[in-house]
Amino acid sequence: MEMEPKQSLKKVVVIGTGRFGNAAAQGIREGHVQCADGSRVGTNVVQFSATRFIFLPPSEMAQHLMDAEFVVYCGTQLPTYTKQLAQAMREAKAAMPCAMEFIDFSNPDPIDEKGDLSGAIDIWMELNINRSGQQEAAVYPVWKICNVASLDVAGTEGTSEGLVYAGGDYAGDIPRLKIPGLHWSAAPKDKADLYGEANVRLMERAEVDRWWDGTWLSLAVFFFTSGYAICRYSVHINGSEPDANIVMYLLDKAFAWTGLWLMVASPFAGNVLALMALFKRFGDLGGMDKMVTLFAAIMMIIPTVFFSLSYVFWIVMRNVFFLNRGVSSLYQAQPQSLTTTTSMWFKASMVDLVTLKGESGCMGFLYALVHSFLGCIIADVAYKGYWFGENGRMIWRMELSMMTGCVSTALLGAVAMRSIMGHASWIRLKPMYAYMSPIGVWFATLHVIAFGAKGWTTLFKPEYHHGQMSITFVSSMYPCLVLMTHHFFGLFGTKKRASDEHLWRHSLIDTAHQDFAKLTELVQTTAGNSMYKDKKFSAALKNRASVRKTQKRVSDHTNPTYPDAIEEA
Repeated sequence: MEMEPKQSLKKVVVIGTGRFGNAAAQGIREGHVQCADGSRVGTNVVQFSATRFIFLPPSEMAQHLMDAEFVVYCGTQLPTYTKQLAQAMREAKAAMPCAMEFIDFSNPDPIDEKGDLSGAIDIWMELNINRSGQQEAAVYPVWKICNVASLDVAGTEGTSEGLVYAGGDYAGDIPRLKIPGLHWSAAPKDKADLYGEANVRLMERAEVDRWWDGTWLSLAVFFFTSGYAICRYSVHINGSEPDANIVMYLLDKAFAWTGLWLMVASPFAGNVLALMALFKRFGDLGGMDKMVTLFAAIMMIIPTVFFSLSYVFWIVMRNVFFLNRGVSSLYQAQPQSLTTTTSMWFKASMVDLVTLKGESGCMGFLYALVHSFLGCIIADVAYKGYWFGENGRMIWRMELSMMTGCVSTALLGAVAMRSIMGHASWIRLKPMYAYMSPIGVWFATLHVIAFGAKGWTTLFKPEYHHGQMSITFVSSMYPCLVLMTHHFFGLFGTKKRASDEHLWRHSLIDTAHQDFAKLTELVQTTAGNSMYKDKKFSAALKNRASVRKTQKRVSDHTNPTYPDAIEEA
């Protein structure tokens, strides 16, 4: 097939000469434009440095954009420059009419580049909506491309999929510009527009932050368990173990303990929330439900006391972390019309624990897996002489402990893998979470009890570790009583008496919803507001000391394809 003459090629302007901009130019250079009649026309790529191009006067920008079928943006801070880019695109199209489309490849971080989220929406509004809020006569398609990295757009690793969002009536469609390394895939229909992209990006950020939240929960529990283990067994405090054994022998106990507690952190919070709701309507409950509620409250006293320090550590750590991430609205009452009181604050934290069931369960399995590897090393007569009988084999209690531990690891490993795979129908999930998960936790609890039940006779004797309770007792009573309370509620159906409560979201998910509502309100309020856009552009100018020097260097070139532009067929 012969290459078309250069004048017949479709001009594509790529704004950005960074790593991604260069990769995009490379991929587009090898691509083509699909015409309405089915024919394919090659591309003439003109590439500009984003930091220089966007500070040109709009009239000079328009000269470079004339006859361009596509304007591909690969820079940052797009909302700041939408007014200037839109003006230049209008002038260029008026001077030389063509089907001009805008493709936004920018990939703003919802945390560090929060102000960039509305870039594609802003350019769509600026190009297609006039100051009276009506649709302009000439429509400029605006595309937002996601899930694409520089290697994907350059086509160096075969064909990848680019998720396409579009403005207005183009939602659900894909660009005419074809790149060999990319397969365009329209976003799901109900989220195919540019607002849908912003919503998905915020929600994805919240989902990632939930894993951070689960990580901080695991570290909070590990700090408590490791501190308790070291205090009980260190030769300098309440035990006889030398410092050399802290790194593996004592921390192995903390890994096992942390894994076990993380598995039941969500059921613990669920029990607390159920008790809060039941006591709020205690007078309306029947006699049996009142007895069940009171008995459950008594059983939950010990788990609450044992978990309290870990809970405090978690609150402190997550507050510091998410405050630095720009999340300042944790523990808000839901719905927003309610006033956030102390009880609402505590309820929000418990809801966060409940909704972290997948993340906390997976983190718990990781800690349990580490314990399994360390246990293989420690199961030696040099460490555990009392595990073995005179014949050199384990005594029955230790064999029971090892067997239940292995079964628990296998069951909980399957549950963890199912959690990582994500959502599925309840028919698929119920066997895993309703049966396999609690059975696995019970086996893990039996593993701990069989291991250390012999020492429970010395729990409160001051001559043993200065009265500090054994790790097997403290670590196993928490899951035992939490699961017993959970099953007790299920047996009598008492939790159903509070099933009409408004379902709260995880604080980070709720924050993402609020951020999206604020973003859409801001975009709609400032659409077409020139003063607002000018202020943002002026602020960008002030923050860039080299702008005037750059503009002077650029203005010295009368040729539209000045040296900083790279023009290739």
